[in-house]
This record gives sequence, C-alpha cells and structure tokens, in this order.
Amino acid sequence: MRLGRYNCAMFEKWVEAALKHGQLSQAELARQLHQRFGWADDRSVINKILKSRRDVSAKEMFEISQITGFPLPAKNGVVAERGNLQEIKKPVDMVQVRGKVAANTWMDVDEMDFTYEDMEVVPSLSGYPAAWQFGLRVDGNCLNKVASHGDILVCLDVIKAVEEINENDLVIVERRKYYGQMVQRTAKRVRRTAKGFELWPESTDPAHQEPILLYESTEGEDVSIIGKVLWILRKP
Repeated sequence: MRLGRYNCAMFEKWVEAALKHGQLSQAELARQLHQRFGWADDRSVINKILKSRRDVSAKEMFEISQITGFPLPAKNGVVAERGNLQEIKKPVDMVQVRGKVAANTWMDVDEMDFTYEDMEVVPSLSGYPAAWQFGLRVDGNCLNKVASHGDILVCLDVIKAVEEINENDLVIVERRKYYGQMVQRTAKRVRRTAKGFELWPESTDPAHQEPILLYESTEGEDVSIIGKVLWILRKP
C-alpha cells in the first residue's frame, strides 16, 4: 500500500493555522514530529513547508493534524483556497483510494477497483466517519476544470451517510450495462433544470461535454450516484 505526495503550496495557510490552533512554534512542531513519528531531526522542516520548498505526503499531513489537533481543510468539493479555511472539529483518519474516475471508459466490473498492493491511503475529511469515505484517483482530463490527472478525490458514500444531493455538488456517478458487468465511473457537477437534475462534466475536453440527464433513461443502462466529493488532494 502506497502513500501519495502532494504539493505543499496548497497547504501553506493550513499549516500556519494548525500551528496557531496547537499553540506551537515551528521548532516545537518539528521536534514533536521527530519524536512521535520519526521525521528528520530538522527544525527548519516546517519553515520549508510554509515557504513551498518541501512537498508533504498524505501521511505527513495526517501526523501534523494529530499533533496540532487541527483538521484538514475543505470547501465545496475542492481543497480550500489560501486564507479561506474551514475548521471542522472532529478527528481526521485515513481512507483508501480504491479506484479511479475516467470519463467515457467502460470497464469490466471485476477491474473497477485497485488491488490491495496498488491502493494508497489519504487523510479523511473530518466531520464524517472515515468508514463512510473513500478515495478515487483522477485518470486523464475528465475533471481538468477542478482536478488534474493523478489528483485524489476524497468522497462521501451517500448511501451509508444517507446524504442528500444538492445543486452544484460534485458527485461520483456510475453507469452500468449488460446486467452490471460493465461499469463507467465518472465525476460530474449537479445542475437543476426545469426538466430535472442533470450531471455535467467539469472538463474542457470536447470529448467529455455530454451531460447525463437523470430525468431520461437509456434502455439497458442503470445510472446511480454513489458518492459526493468532499475535497481534492492535488499532486505536484
């Protein structure tokens, strides 16, 4: 099982807020990370992260959160922008990245998810039980308006959470045909129209511009929303 690495420039303000929340100096946080989690004995490591001179892994983010007590940021299905962090006061845990999203790609149901050896683990979003969350890796440019190839979507299982879907949510949708043997898993933006809900792509690729109309059905095909994107972990 592997741990992803993410560009620390996305988390400068989060680390600053975590230090303030934990009432820790950069040196003290570095010392505790060294003692508790085996980080290098380097007092400048936090300063390097704050100045975007060092990348940070998902595991390291989790460890900083554990020491400071400050949860990871999220806002409207994407990682929070600098200076606009949202604090949710519940523990952060780790979730598995179990598969991928890839527009216009039909896969055999047995090939949908990763094997144990190929799975990564990433931080959960605090505020929901980790057991209700799962990760998916973006494959290709199917979400290039909000996420790049290789980014990780941390998602809420809407069935387990009994979560309602609202307009503008970024959702995970599965289309199945041939009695469920072939599956297409994509991420779409929810739009409400006069006819009903539609799921629209967040991509500039001309090949990925066709919406899914939930008020219309296609013979031999089932469509279901299985998750809602809580936040996006961006890779360098």
